Amino acid sequence: MSVKIRKVETKSDLDQFLNLDHKIYAGDPFWVPPLLFDLKRRLDRKANAYFEHARAEYFLAEKNGQPAGRISAQVDDHYFQHWNEKVGHFGFFETINDPEVGAALLDTAADWLKKQGQVKMHGPYNFTVNDECGLLVDGFKLPPMMLMTYNPKYYQTLVESFGMTKAMDLLAYRTEANTDPDPAVVNFAELLKQRHDITVRNMSWLNFDQQLDWFVEIYNSAWEKNWGMVSLTEKELRAHSAELRFLAFRFPELNFFALSRGKPVGMSITIPNLNELIIKMKGKLLTPQALGIFTHKFESCRVFALGVKEEYRRFGVGAIFYVETLKAARRMGFKWGEMSWILENNGPMRRAIERMGGVVYKTYRIYEKNL
Repeated sequence: MSVKIRKVETKSDLDQFLNLDHKIYAGDPFWVPPLLFDLKRRLDRKANAYFEHARAEYFLAEKNGQPAGRISAQVDDHYFQHWNEKVGHFGFFETINDPEVGAALLDTAADWLKKQGQVKMHGPYNFTVNDECGLLVDGFKLPPMMLMTYNPKYYQTLVESFGMTKAMDLLAYRTEANTDPDPAVVNFAELLKQRHDITVRNMSWLNFDQQLDWFVEIYNSAWEKNWGMVSLTEKELRAHSAELRFLAFRFPELNFFALSRGKPVGMSITIPNLNELIIKMKGKLLTPQALGIFTHKFESCRVFALGVKEEYRRFGVGAIFYVETLKAARRMGFKWGEMSWILENNGPMRRAIERMGGVVYKTYRIYEKNL
């Protein structure tokens, strides 16, 4: 067999794992090289709090002595505790366009998961549903938004040839900033704010610690019943406090918390599309382009976390967030935005986005296979 699979065991192996995608995407104008320091930190079992409740193995593929692919296989104990299903995940999947290599990588991940006692494999996840996930299957004409995946078209053929089938599609909606929302939605949002005494606060640098507590509380409550959901520990959430502080300092107008009679009930977090800069940085943080984070005029942004506690969803908090975000984006000069990702079976949210002028323009797929 010309394909050889080996575990990542040495620093040299890890470097190869980290840099393999530069070979896969050479010449692809839409690929955004990940920041190497961040990717390395996430893969570090000592640095990433995910590994306090999970385990993983990383694998490399060689064909005819040349690097050809990579994959991770991981088991999250919190997933089993939440869903009572022995489902393992694969992720960080990259491969040359070769069915033999793709099958060997996926088979290796499946075999490892089976030995860990799992009965089904889902993926791709880098590492969980709370990270980048899903295989891009439709919408290859633009670079990915910040914290969204990207891959060549042939990945779908390789994954499905291995016998994996669709478990769930994740949808990305695009909304133009100059699109006027349905007036009924705007009026409805204003009416509900008054009826239920809902106040909307921008994320603030001054009372950031209190709002971080709100973030932790709302995040796990609002997404608790979503398909594939895995609760984040407080340590995992607080590991992102630096990024949230940056948003509170640089883009407070785009980020909101909703309170009903003083109690936090929902949040909407929108990030500028930093990929507009990162695509020029070639995976390195210390570049002149990095300074653009304070000066760059971003054209696009992404609503990446909009959640409302279940008992308050009938209060129309989501509609309020949509309207406030659109107003802010217009004031700040954004040309368009992405709302992602949305589960294909989330009818209420999909209808609300579509009434705000949103159109599905990218589809990401989670696959599954019985082991």
